[in-house]
Amino acid sequence: MRLREFTSVSGLIVLFVFNSASGAFLPGSHRVDAAVEKDARLPSNSVIDIIPHGSSLWLGTGQGLAELHLDSQAPGGGWSVIDEADGIGHGGVSALMVNDTVIWAATAYSENTDFGWKSAGGGVGFSSDSGETWTWFPQPVDDPNEDRYSPTTTNIQNVTYDIALSDSAVWIASYGGGLRKLPYGSDEWVVVPPDTNDFSALRYLNHRGFSVIFFDGALYVGTAQGVNRSTDEGATWTNYRHVSGNDSTISGDFVTALAVQETGDGHYIWAATWKAEGGTEFYGVSVSDNDGQSWRVALSDSTLLPTGEYLIDKYGLLKAHNFGFKGDTVYVAADKGLWRSVDRGYNWGDVYIESVYDADIGERLQDIDFFSVAPVGDSLWVGTNDGLAVGRFDVDAGEYVWRIHRAHRPAGRGGELNTYAYPNPFSPLRGHVTRFQVPVYGRTDVSYSIYNFAMEEVYKSGSITLPGGGVGGMEGYGSVIWDGRDARHKTVANGVYFYRIKVGGNSWWGKIMVLD
Repeated sequence: MRLREFTSVSGLIVLFVFNSASGAFLPGSHRVDAAVEKDARLPSNSVIDIIPHGSSLWLGTGQGLAELHLDSQAPGGGWSVIDEADGIGHGGVSALMVNDTVIWAATAYSENTDFGWKSAGGGVGFSSDSGETWTWFPQPVDDPNEDRYSPTTTNIQNVTYDIALSDSAVWIASYGGGLRKLPYGSDEWVVVPPDTNDFSALRYLNHRGFSVIFFDGALYVGTAQGVNRSTDEGATWTNYRHVSGNDSTISGDFVTALAVQETGDGHYIWAATWKAEGGTEFYGVSVSDNDGQSWRVALSDSTLLPTGEYLIDKYGLLKAHNFGFKGDTVYVAADKGLWRSVDRGYNWGDVYIESVYDADIGERLQDIDFFSVAPVGDSLWVGTNDGLAVGRFDVDAGEYVWRIHRAHRPAGRGGELNTYAYPNPFSPLRGHVTRFQVPVYGRTDVSYSIYNFAMEEVYKSGSITLPGGGVGGMEGYGSVIWDGRDARHKTVANGVYFYRIKVGGNSWWGKIMVLD
């Protein structure tokens, strides 16, 4: 989790407000708390960032920005959703920063180019009125005539992945655009290479930015070539990289996330350190207790689990995305699992959470990638590529009790059809499944059959019992999954298929496309 400054209060706060016209901080009053919207819900099942702030969670998702009001009187909490129509950039949220006076965000999307589909930066901007209005900048690029350094002139493969606020400027870390700052009071982004080389994202791996934090007067920047630290707002830098045979360096030079853990006996800099180019590098998470001067690889592909297996052999590559902290406890959100250490990364045990099951709606998030994690009070919030979930640990049962939030249109309500499939189309060969959505308000038996275009039955499910106990945005939620296989467990051919789903005493039809 990227570093933010939080407070434990909500509501009216007399602080400094980021003036949208000049970019300067001005005295004023502000409330970073958007109004609850009727019928709003999680906008996307891809949740890349979770920021606790006061009595809310701010979420960066694949379809915009969302605020979940934990103290709302609405069952399950109330939602506010901010998307392109509200003034932010096109695409999903790729970076997010929230404090008591301002919200900063960046977006990204895919664009079809002459070289195929490529990621593109949707720009970066801020709001000082709870997301009601935004000052939005196009993705920062350079003038083609720039001759002081090698310019980045396009937003293609130029995505902003992180945002930080220092004492003098707003900082962004972008892939093609590198590290840039917007000095307070200015409206012009300035390239700041984290070394002594003239900027060239094409030539220098260290100029490709992925993460940035500011803590205790120091700026830390993660790139494709290590961690860089500056104590003078980017005038001079120290670089920390993986060194073969040196146990006091990071595991890999590709630094996808940075965060600070504050405990009773000091602070710790955490980095998600992926394998880059070096033959001795490996995927892992690395931590420093002396501001980056030396590092300890806390968890990696080569970690030996209590079962006697190496982590990589049981779970695959440790691709970490984000961090969460509570005292001495650190959580690492990674592909296929959420890891936890209660002693600042000295001991981990086996993977902490692999799947999430919500007994109220009978839904399981399984084989998921964990993108974000945030402990809040006695709850643990996790963002995945397949939904948002909150867990509360049941001491008697020795396990978490989960509630899942999903992006969906309630079937059979508000003029919606009684059943629909999503995603639609879907790709079984890529490991995707589709969900047949139906309204369920109590314990109900459901079954379905799949037919090809000639109306020949290719698959028939058994009876599935759905609990139908969801509340709030999940009220009436019911779904069953099809993995794109026929009765012989063979993946069906591309094409249009029909499904007939029986829900209690009702029978409804829908259409689905398989596209690999």
